[in-house]
Amino acid sequence: MNKPAVGKRTQWKQWAAGITATMSMVCAGTVYGWATTNLSRLMDKDSHIVITSDQSSWIVSLTGIGSMIGPFIGAACADTFGRKRTLLLTSLLYGVGWLIDIFATKVEELYIARVILGTGIGISYTTNPMYVSEIADVNIKGALGTLIAVNVFTGSVFTCSLGPFVAIRTLSIVLFLIPILFLCLFAWFPETPYFLASKKRYVEAAESLSFFKGITDNQEAKNELEAVILSIEKNSTTQKWTTKFREMLRPNNRKALGIVVSLIIAQLMSGNYTTMAYLEVLFQSANIGINTNLATVIVLVMGLLSCALATVTVEKVGCRPLLMTSTLGATVTLAVLASYLIADRNGFNVTSVNWLPVVTIILFQLVYQLGLGAIPDALIGQLFPNNVKSIGSAIVTISDGVFGLVVAKLYQVIGDAVGEYVVYYIFSAACFLAFLFAFVFIPETKNKEFEEIQQDLAVSRLHCCRR
Repeated sequence: MNKPAVGKRTQWKQWAAGITATMSMVCAGTVYGWATTNLSRLMDKDSHIVITSDQSSWIVSLTGIGSMIGPFIGAACADTFGRKRTLLLTSLLYGVGWLIDIFATKVEELYIARVILGTGIGISYTTNPMYVSEIADVNIKGALGTLIAVNVFTGSVFTCSLGPFVAIRTLSIVLFLIPILFLCLFAWFPETPYFLASKKRYVEAAESLSFFKGITDNQEAKNELEAVILSIEKNSTTQKWTTKFREMLRPNNRKALGIVVSLIIAQLMSGNYTTMAYLEVLFQSANIGINTNLATVIVLVMGLLSCALATVTVEKVGCRPLLMTSTLGATVTLAVLASYLIADRNGFNVTSVNWLPVVTIILFQLVYQLGLGAIPDALIGQLFPNNVKSIGSAIVTISDGVFGLVVAKLYQVIGDAVGEYVVYYIFSAACFLAFLFAFVFIPETKNKEFEEIQQDLAVSRLHCCRR
């Protein structure tokens, strides 16, 4: 059957909505950036709240606990109230978390704030892939998906650039304003056509399709709506969670879940999150030759640029080549950093190369964010069918929180017990395993319709990855 002729369309509103929706990930990035720039300051005896090394690890880890709570709320709300309203809910959680931070006088209050902020992160990570993938055309779906990682880094860069020059409470006040800005901007964009059609709100769904795709002809909008309804009926969009879990047990969905969760574990075992959280502490212990605040900002800016590069190249190069390049590069850079740390620990004179930790972490950020940092979030929106996207996103985000909590705690424990160099050798080995995994198991999704991706998941893994 021939497809109906279509008029001239535009995609700029999809980009605008994707950028604005993922501003909630900017909020998430500020949470991570706050830890990066403030942990070393809070361990200073002159801080308004003085914390120990163990308490600093709990501040990092409790964000992960909150991010395990968020997916349950995010998945349920996204399917009940809509993707848009659920994303708007995160602005409330971020706002409350920063208010507690502003008025905190003891470490226990910081703990509470981190759990609330982490919950907002969990909802954001669960809901953003759903919203972005449901408004995006096939040829830009991967690029829009990478905006999740890009905007996380944007929030981190902003926070770490501002943090050293203002008081801790002043920084929290500024960060409190970002979710308010997100709320004001994103409120103007419509709900996704898929969610509206699944609730039989067909007039609104047609209007949403016309808005995002730049459709001006009513018949053309009706044809698009019929395709959405057909997809909904094909994927049996029941709201019963028991049925959703059963749907997740289908072979293709299990394979998709295994791929994404494995990449999330690879992200965490690469050490990126813990390294960023303890970055200033690491630079101080490594005796680098430049100001630690400046070094931190340089690292984050380079990571942001690499994220942006992933956005503009993923649809041209493809997910799988970027993942393989990224994981192999991370393997090498982390091994070099570990070698420097063991040399420094054993008393070798490293003064002449004290710039090496900064350079290696910059290179690590460049290669990590080009693939392993950006691609998994995009794959959530590409590999899961719409009827299980909410539960799939929730499982992935919960896995992220569970393993993130473990890695964050072990980083401090192992580093204190046997040295940070051991941790970074482990991270390097994990990245090499991720390279092998990407080579064998990851299907290519570049410019492919969802049905084609499902066919790739259904065939044998080696044939799939070579298509």
